[in-house]
Amino acid sequence: MLKLLLGRAGTGKTHAMLTAMGAANRPQILIVPEQHSHDMERRLCAIGGNAVSAHAEVLSFTRLANRVFSVCGGLAAPMLDEGGRLLLLCTALKSVTDQLKVYQRPSRKPAFLSSLLATVDELKSCCITPEQLWSAGSETGGSEGDKLTDLALICGAYEAMTARKWADPRDKLTRLAEALVRSDWAAGKDLYVDGFTDFTPQERQVLSALLDKAATVTVALTCDKLEEDEGGTGIFSPARRTARQLIRLARERGVPARTEVLTEDRTGRMPALAHLERQLFAPQPLPLETDGEEVTLFTANMPYSEVEWTAAEILRLVREEGYRFRDIAVCARSMEGYGPILETVFARYGVPLFLSRMSDILEKPILTLITAALDTVTGGYRYDDLFRCLKTGLTGLSREDVDLLENYALTWSLEGSAWTGKKDWTNHPKGYGRKFTEADADLLARLNALRRQVTAPLERLRKQQDRTGRGQAMALYRFLEDMGVPERLAARAEELRQGDQAALAEEYAQLWDILCGGLEQCAQILGDTPMELEEFARLFSLVLSQYDVGSIPVSLDRVSAGEMPRLAHRSFRAVFLLGADDGAIPAAAPAPGLLSDDDRSLLASYGLEPAPRAGDKLYREMTIVYETCVLPRERFYVCWSAAGGEGEEHRPAFLVPRLRALLPGLRRVEEGRLDGSFRLAAPRPALELAGCFPQAARALAALPEYAPLVERMTAAAGRERGSLSRPAVDALYGRRVPMSASRMDKYKACHFSYFMQYGLKAEPRRVAGFQAPEYGTFIHDVLEHVLKACLERGGVKAVSPEELRALTDQAVERYVAEQLGGLEQETARFQYLFRRLRKSVHAVVENVAEELRTSQFQPISFELGFGSGKDLPPVELNVDGITVSISGFVDRVDGWEHDGRLYLRVVDYKTGRKSFDLTDIWHGMGLQMLLYLFTLEREGKTLYKHDVTGAGVLYLPARDAVVAGSRTMSDQVRQKMVDAELRRKGVVLDDPDVLAAMEDPEEGPIRFLPVRVNRAGQFTGDALVSAERLGKLARHTDHILRQIGQELAAGNINADPFWRGPEQNACQWCDYAAACHFEEGRGCDKKRWLPTVKGEDFWSAVEQEQG
Repeated sequence: MLKLLLGRAGTGKTHAMLTAMGAANRPQILIVPEQHSHDMERRLCAIGGNAVSAHAEVLSFTRLANRVFSVCGGLAAPMLDEGGRLLLLCTALKSVTDQLKVYQRPSRKPAFLSSLLATVDELKSCCITPEQLWSAGSETGGSEGDKLTDLALICGAYEAMTARKWADPRDKLTRLAEALVRSDWAAGKDLYVDGFTDFTPQERQVLSALLDKAATVTVALTCDKLEEDEGGTGIFSPARRTARQLIRLARERGVPARTEVLTEDRTGRMPALAHLERQLFAPQPLPLETDGEEVTLFTANMPYSEVEWTAAEILRLVREEGYRFRDIAVCARSMEGYGPILETVFARYGVPLFLSRMSDILEKPILTLITAALDTVTGGYRYDDLFRCLKTGLTGLSREDVDLLENYALTWSLEGSAWTGKKDWTNHPKGYGRKFTEADADLLARLNALRRQVTAPLERLRKQQDRTGRGQAMALYRFLEDMGVPERLAARAEELRQGDQAALAEEYAQLWDILCGGLEQCAQILGDTPMELEEFARLFSLVLSQYDVGSIPVSLDRVSAGEMPRLAHRSFRAVFLLGADDGAIPAAAPAPGLLSDDDRSLLASYGLEPAPRAGDKLYREMTIVYETCVLPRERFYVCWSAAGGEGEEHRPAFLVPRLRALLPGLRRVEEGRLDGSFRLAAPRPALELAGCFPQAARALAALPEYAPLVERMTAAAGRERGSLSRPAVDALYGRRVPMSASRMDKYKACHFSYFMQYGLKAEPRRVAGFQAPEYGTFIHDVLEHVLKACLERGGVKAVSPEELRALTDQAVERYVAEQLGGLEQETARFQYLFRRLRKSVHAVVENVAEELRTSQFQPISFELGFGSGKDLPPVELNVDGITVSISGFVDRVDGWEHDGRLYLRVVDYKTGRKSFDLTDIWHGMGLQMLLYLFTLEREGKTLYKHDVTGAGVLYLPARDAVVAGSRTMSDQVRQKMVDAELRRKGVVLDDPDVLAAMEDPEEGPIRFLPVRVNRAGQFTGDALVSAERLGKLARHTDHILRQIGQELAAGNINADPFWRGPEQNACQWCDYAAACHFEEGRGCDKKRWLPTVKGEDFWSAVEQEQG
């Protein structure tokens, strides 16, 4: 007999069935969805007592099949798991590929298998056979028919293979129906079915067999009546349709049917929630004028804060209103985005959670190791693949080892043969143009050893000779053994058990079993099928994606969380609905698989019953919303965020305005109007806000676990960046502080940045390449060697343009061979860029040569060294017990001998746009060349055997000039623009003879010097400096050096970046912003605005400084 028990949500249908089961004295079976079985068993025992288990049990359809097969036979057949199904489908697909018309090309892509498997599942659940598909496709013809006949061929081949050896779990219900028909297992039993809104054709086959054999079959459905009066579009329409299908099924079997409708609400819902259940989807809903505060609408700024507020409110309910955690549920339409946030936030707030979802197995370290290793060996050792593999922690390398390898790989962009080649790595760990120290050589040796350790097992996997499915699977298992993965997983699981994390330890065991099972099925099913590693890698990753890892609650008192359908047909005191925006509710995700709605309509026209179409699913979505809204008895919270995780705008779902209309008195909360104090609900988040909320700090200080942390935070809140103690200064810098031009500029640009780079020696990761520093080194080297070669030939004036070009090429080739090790190993792009650089180098050399051909000043020193053991002693100054020692190199020194004195000018090659700037000089930056000029005046006689007079400092633009022009521009105009672009910057001695020796105006217009000649033939310009002013400039540089020494001794590490505007400041390209967290006005953090100082204003300030 068929009994239909109908009623709206909360009318006691489930309670009535459980009561009947408890009172019966013959076998009782309750069939529910898999996810409800545990909860329903608990409720059955609560109503019927412990003795009820002697004659009643709760099963899902799948567990019912196992129970029947255990009695009637059928459990012995080897059963495919999810991965095995995909592998067998792959084999079936290959066997018919040549016969396919529509899917011949897509079938070559492993990802196609996932969609195909979903289609097979749909067809099996709908009881559509390959023969029926073939018939429908043949009659239809055209591309639509070809699609169906292709699917018929594939499914037919798959069916044939499962019939021979392996059983498909998707056939289990079909086999169950057949077993029930053949046997009397159900005879004399009462069957109850609850928790379903509709049934698949496969499930209806089982119910049909049960109707034939069982004493009674009682089905509970959530609907208000049997008759359909809403055109099939109401929230109860799916359940009404199911009820009519069951009645029709009973009539076909000759089984009597009886319908009972329950109308009384037995949940004890609060008035507002009872009104919501009745009116939410009513044709003409009526508002509830009183009450309504049981429903809360919460608008968050972001999903993370949405979950934070939820956790805080749950804690309030538990602490202040006597709730248990198990009385509360949290749901969302999809847990894909909310699941990880819930796990993170609830753990921080101390809210116990059971999240009813399956974990993404490919995110687990062991599976990541497998997929990344396969991607590495098939993809040419790409950076992302290899280091995804190494960072799993299962390769035997320490974190430090992985970091060292990663730094080197990023520096030199290593991929492919760079990892697998026989030759050791020889490039400097820090990039181009560096000299090897003993530490560098040791590091390189360590890196080469690590490379061999990493690549040995990977190369064995790549080069194994058995190119079959079985061979690849066995090779992959050997790879895992080579890496010691089984032992590491066992050790990790034991650590977790010791640390009271039994659930996570069990997950590790599950993962290893899944992996071994997947490899075993690959070996058995693929067998001797020819398969290259690349194809196997793609297929095996797809196989692993079919598995998931579930968990069971480790305690009863936990908040239940899951997607809306998974929590349906249950009851809670309070429910939180998250993500109630119009992008999530109603869900509009397309069905997986290859069948479109048009295909389903076509199949339906042939009398088949495919899966629901998009329109049917929308009505089903309304039912899901209703089922969620009736879950709570006392409190209902509907939450959404105004913006998504990526910042996209969210609008509330249709449910929100309906709730506002139905319950004008409901409670509304907006995060934007809160002060964030809800985060004080738990110690861990409160700790972060202790500085803003003193009362929170006091409360936490009373907790022994948090008192030390509060003390540290309180101390930290009172700290500023401060300064280094004198012992710290000595430890970091030493009593003798080495300084170079770049170090001086860094120190005066920002004290904290200097501390990070030269005190802590923090180094950012940089990819080796010909960027600004490397290009500068290259240009310097070429100019030095070309000009030395010219000196050997009698000077630049004695060298022809053709010979100069040849000398330049020789210098470039020498640099490439000595510094870069040749270009053969470089990428095609690098070689192309280097050819372009060569053109720029020729232009720079020619420009320098043109100047020297017109000048009496000629190069007399290259790379002149200042410092201990170099050409000249360092520039040193003792201040407050610290010696500032400045050393470095001058790119070039030009000399002119006149009247027994040697006039010297210091030339600095600048490949960037930086030039001589009096503002920088005044504020202590860009002093290098001036310091060297003044040192040459003092010490130069020892080196050059002449009395020395400083003639100036020039910055030479060592770059190719790029000027905007037009086709009509004359060569003369273009040359003027180029000369303006390449004009030197700096200061020169205001002496007509010296200036004429540098560039004689009588031989043509001034092209190179930063001066002009007026109509009277006199030199003019801000670059002209008298000998007296040069002396004052020397004293200014001494003053800056003394200032640097005093600040170093005082331990100044303030974040005080120089600032000349948003496009010119110390923070713009700083490598240490992530460590600095500069905040204007916090402590000593402040921008040092550098006012522009030019011309006579500069000299007035210098004179005033010197009193």
